[in-house]
Amino acid sequence: MTFLPKALYNEFSFFMNFFFLSVCVSQFFPPLKVGMLWTYVTPLSFVLIVSLGKEASDDFGRWMRDRGINNKKYEKMGVNGTISKISCSSISVGDIVKVH
Repeated sequence: MTFLPKALYNEFSFFMNFFFLSVCVSQFFPPLKVGMLWTYVTPLSFVLIVSLGKEASDDFGRWMRDRGINNKKYEKMGVNGTISKISCSSISVGDIVKVH
């Protein structure tokens, strides 16, 4: 849900992307119009689509790795000395975990 706003903020924090965005927006005003609108919108759109696609792919890969690690099973010693298997996401502060 927050991917698109964060990714767009990161993209436009670079000077060149912000510059091309401001040039593209300026072409919507008739006194500032220099050329065809598509010659300004197309390159900016292409760069944004490629960059957002790469960011989405990286973000999905991180999510898959995190999900795999959080579902990994560990052995935890209970209060009465019993050992049970729990997932990594269920480990809390103070748990005694067997390290292999």
